[in-house]
Amino acid sequence: MRLMARHTTIGTDTNASSFGAQLRLLRRQARLTQADLGIAVGYSDAQICRLELGRRPPDLTTLVALFFPALGLDPRAEAAERLLALAAAARAEDLAAPPDPPSAAPRPAEEPAIVSSLPQPSGPLVGRASERALIAARLAAPDVRLLTLVGPPGVGKTHLALQVAHDLHERYTDGVCFVDLSPIAEPALVASALALALDVSEGQRDAATALREALRDRQMLLVLDNFEQVAEAAPLLRELLATAPRLSLLVTSRVALRLSVEQTLLLGPLAVPSLAQLPPLAELEQVDSMTLLLARLRANTPYLALTASNALTLAAICVRVDGLPLAIELVAARGKLFSPQELLSEVAQHFLQVRRRGRDIPARQQSLIAALAWSYGRLDPETQALFDRLSLFAGGWTLDAAVEVADLAGLGRASLIEQLEDLLDNSLVQRHSEQAGTRFTMLSMLREYGQAQLEQRGEREALMRRMLAHYGTLAARAERYIQYGSEQAAWVRRVEADHDNMRFALRWALGANEQLLGLRLAGSLWRFWYTRGYLREGLAWLESFLHLAPEQFAEANPLTQSELAHALDGAGVLAWRQSSYAQSEGWYVAALERYRAAGQPLGEAKVLCHMGMLYGDRDDLTRAAGFYERSLPIYQAHGEAYGAASVLHNLGNLYNQQNNSERALSCYAECLTLYEQLDNPSGIALIELGRGAIARDQGESAQAEASFRRSMALAEQMGDEWAVATAQLNLGNLANDRGDSVAARELLGAALAKFTAMGDQQSVSATQNQLGLVELLAGEIVAAVAQFRQALMLANAIGFRFGVADSLEGLAACASAGQPRLSAQLLAVVAAIRAEGDVDSALADARYYRRIQQIAEAALGPTQWAAAWAAGERLSVGEAVALALAQITGMR
Repeated sequence: MRLMARHTTIGTDTNASSFGAQLRLLRRQARLTQADLGIAVGYSDAQICRLELGRRPPDLTTLVALFFPALGLDPRAEAAERLLALAAAARAEDLAAPPDPPSAAPRPAEEPAIVSSLPQPSGPLVGRASERALIAARLAAPDVRLLTLVGPPGVGKTHLALQVAHDLHERYTDGVCFVDLSPIAEPALVASALALALDVSEGQRDAATALREALRDRQMLLVLDNFEQVAEAAPLLRELLATAPRLSLLVTSRVALRLSVEQTLLLGPLAVPSLAQLPPLAELEQVDSMTLLLARLRANTPYLALTASNALTLAAICVRVDGLPLAIELVAARGKLFSPQELLSEVAQHFLQVRRRGRDIPARQQSLIAALAWSYGRLDPETQALFDRLSLFAGGWTLDAAVEVADLAGLGRASLIEQLEDLLDNSLVQRHSEQAGTRFTMLSMLREYGQAQLEQRGEREALMRRMLAHYGTLAARAERYIQYGSEQAAWVRRVEADHDNMRFALRWALGANEQLLGLRLAGSLWRFWYTRGYLREGLAWLESFLHLAPEQFAEANPLTQSELAHALDGAGVLAWRQSSYAQSEGWYVAALERYRAAGQPLGEAKVLCHMGMLYGDRDDLTRAAGFYERSLPIYQAHGEAYGAASVLHNLGNLYNQQNNSERALSCYAECLTLYEQLDNPSGIALIELGRGAIARDQGESAQAEASFRRSMALAEQMGDEWAVATAQLNLGNLANDRGDSVAARELLGAALAKFTAMGDQQSVSATQNQLGLVELLAGEIVAAVAQFRQALMLANAIGFRFGVADSLEGLAACASAGQPRLSAQLLAVVAAIRAEGDVDSALADARYYRRIQQIAEAALGPTQWAAAWAAGERLSVGEAVALALAQITGMR
């Protein structure tokens, strides 16, 4: 039987001239889509579409039994009687039409038959709302005739395309046709496959000609799925678009078609949760990859609930499979065998081997190995080799890195660019435009597959040596910019982008007897680690290389001696920032010896400056000043402006600690001029911290806030976590000054989190003391005591005497009303510590503590106060700490 396609006009009254038009009118009056009506009557929306276009004869019994109730029609109503009459006429007309001769071409006056075919999706589409909207908008644009959804295997291209087809089918007068090309292996058969799907009779013509004639006047959408295996048939699509001006094509493919009329949309995996900051359960369940995983797991275990105990495990599964829908489907199929924890273990160990069985599942989608092997097999041998080598990168790569590391055959940059383009076109790598520049990445499953192939090539060691050398050169170059200059922030971002690769290279160097190359890389990275707050990690890397084989450096040449001294100095800085003072001094002393042996006076000056910082934190400001005074003339004699600025900066901080604001500001002003000449934003950020602290002490809160905020803005641009946290600490103090305890807690809490993550214990203790002051002034004595106790225990453990003094002062304030004698004893110890170090508390904070001390003095009276103070002067610092921790426990 030949199904004739009929053009129909939809009227606005109930007297449409055809059954299809009348059915469409009544459906819309009932506010039903074709899909809604199809669900109600058990038809596909494609079948409803054919009925409305007059391409399918209606069944009268079904019409009365199912369609009338679905449309809300009373069988006795005029609209129902007319629909039934039009249905009978349409059926009689169809039965009266003679069949086509077996091989006869249709008469020129007749339109070729087209059957709109649109299967139902396998299930609800999870997520992809923005992609659906974007595809709909692009297909509506007059200049978009061919849109290709490109993406790696298993990313969900088919499901999305099918859903879009259902979304848009009413937009096209002649419907939407979905054609699955996965069974077709020969490009020459594509035209016949399309003709068959569209119910176009070829007759005595070739299939391409028949298609062109059939589609010429059609306004329809063709959805062509799995086009990658017949990509050579792409010219046929160009021909169809040229002859059919109202035809649109939506194609899914792992490979771009490379037609001038083509626009592409790269489809990435589903969003995955952050394991470091797992959201609340209700939000976690709405993350697309988690939504899909839970839905598929519940198909086998209906009562599975997302709970606090399994949330992290399930989220880790989503992250492990990169949010790839096919991978989630494969993993979830094992849910009937394993608990979530067992499933995660299975995925972690046997990710690529996980299989899914089903008679309706294509062979190349039954396992990730099968899906990847198909795509890999399409590459030429040289491109396969490049793919395998690139899989070695742990955190993505730049084009320069690919050339330097992966071009083992020496093919050159131009050849590698062509191969990389082939990998992009085959969706085996992804391209990203970031602030740090253009980068390329692989999904986890692709990296694992590539590394398995790489092992068979035996090239791993050669590639790792090239990688270590490449990143050693990059890190050495980056260090110069991270130290100072307008490009600091850009280079911090650049190193951050390759940090995982550098970690990977360092780990390999440790196990491959490449200590010298590893030490060079680690030594070049210490400023980056300091800036980004990776204090623990950076020190661990440096110590690993410095302790591993010191005999390698004993007879080293002067250049290597200088590199070793630089690494030793970096270890000292990272240890100092974590309050490991003895360890820090040991590294500094060793660095000084190496610099002197290598005849490097500027290196010596740098270490002397760093030792001044160390002794400043060890409460020996006199000795700290001595180191600065030895360092500064060396820098000045060599015209080294940056080094001189660093020393002046630290001297300003020293005077600031002593509340000598005039001398501190003088140093800061001189230093700021140098930093501005050097275009050093990180230095300017630190100067603003000092200037803001002085403004706060002098009661100029507006000026202080301006300085702190400028400092934080510069630090955020740099990615300098320590300076950002310090600015937050100071802004929290300002909020406390104006009585805004809510804002103070928020700012100080943010700073505390950053300092804790960095391992900067001294700053952690200082921040806890300030949080204690917030609670004290808010009248929350129990909370204040808890903060001061934590700060005291930490400061005492790391030997941070000024921190001990601040904590004891805070606890004395908490005890001033209920235990005034104890308060007096602790304050006497605090006074002794500060006198010995010639350092007082910040003037702004001292105002609060003086008022509280007056309360204790008034409670005791002059005589008892003097006696208690004298008793406190006889206490050692250790005894005072023990006394405070034992007797002040949070009374009200």
